Amino acid sequence: MDIQAYISSGKLELFVLGDLSVREQEEVMKMAEQYPEIKKELEQIEEAMFAFDNVVGHAPSDSVKEKVLDTWEKEVKATSKPQGKPKEETKVIAMQPWKTYAAAASIIAVVASVFAIYFATRYYDVDQKFTTLVEERAVLAEELDQYKVNFEQTDAQLETLLAGNFERVPMKGDGFEMQKDAQVDVWWDKAAESVFISVNTLNELDENSDYQLWAIGDDGPVGIGLVNADKKFSLQQMQAVAAAGAFAITIEPKGGSESPTLEKLVVLGPVA
Repeated sequence: MDIQAYISSGKLELFVLGDLSVREQEEVMKMAEQYPEIKKELEQIEEAMFAFDNVVGHAPSDSVKEKVLDTWEKEVKATSKPQGKPKEETKVIAMQPWKTYAAAASIIAVVASVFAIYFATRYYDVDQKFTTLVEERAVLAEELDQYKVNFEQTDAQLETLLAGNFERVPMKGDGFEMQKDAQVDVWWDKAAESVFISVNTLNELDENSDYQLWAIGDDGPVGIGLVNADKKFSLQQMQAVAAAGAFAITIEPKGGSESPTLEKLVVLGPVA
């Protein structure tokens, strides 16, 4: 007889749970009487069941246990032998109430799992929302810092204009085919020969082209700097200009040109 194979078959656990037939229960009981290893294994299984029952909840009352055991005993006694044979005393096997306990424990485990999943999901949602909020606050803080920098720059530029004697020279593109909606302002302090430019509207250019500002005087147009179309409504300082009758912007190859490309004239503004 392979004792370990019998122990590993699962019959002992089913016996404790009450899931074996009467004949199979009698077999297990005989095997337990015959082999001490099987009896010891049964006792260990029962102890494990008791320990599990103590963890998952209160044990049923004695009255409930008696009713359950009484019902199981009646069901076993109702099993009669075939007719024609002498009546034998029916052997009563008190089935353990583990089946009921296990079912209750299973329900508790399922409910606990549902609650665990529910709260884990809620925690995940809250954690995600918190992470998103932190990220949004970081973005807002970064934008606020940028606004602060822009404000400080604008404030400094305003002080620059107020400190000097600057003349505004508006330049528009409505008279040219390149960009009819282009609008740029030149700020020129003749005495200080200081020139700033502010972009209101200028289209973006490809990576191989630049906007170039020209001061047009008696000696012809002179390039005084490249214009950044992305820096709108801020002052960009150009090279010094002593005399000019007008200012203009053209589109030139990357880095600028020595002389303007007149067919790519964008805006022009005469000095008052």
